[in-house]
Amino acid sequence: MDVFSTCKSQPPAVFLRLTGMNPGTFQIILLKFKKEIEIYVSEHRARNKGRKCSLSPENQLLLCILYLRDYTTFVKLGLQFGISESYAQKRYVFTKKMLLRCLELPDEQSLKTSLETNLIAVDVTEHAIERPISNQRDYYSGKKNFIR
Repeated sequence: MDVFSTCKSQPPAVFLRLTGMNPGTFQIILLKFKKEIEIYVSEHRARNKGRKCSLSPENQLLLCILYLRDYTTFVKLGLQFGISESYAQKRYVFTKKMLLRCLELPDEQSLKTSLETNLIAVDVTEHAIERPISNQRDYYSGKKNFIR
């Protein structure tokens, strides 16, 4: 299941809403990601043995970005990408490691902050509730029904 081609066929505004970045930025990161994978494979010759990855580099990067953006469960990501939960988690860990290397970032927290460009401020200060001073009888009957 190629989720990336489905996302790529959408208008840029929809891609931006899904991933938090425009398609051009995604392509730049994807090129760096592919180069970093090639370097990693050349350094670790034993990685060439065994089964090949069922996800393309585009889908691996999209899986990682979707997880970092929404914190969806790996079960949901696995169903979305047509893989198992454990394999989605393995691909996320590998992709995160490669992203940290190709973007030259020290840890995951800096990766999250570098991918997030929009910040939201929420005002959570306390406000006094205005209570009626005159004509309180209209709002309060005086009954207290406590169950003891």
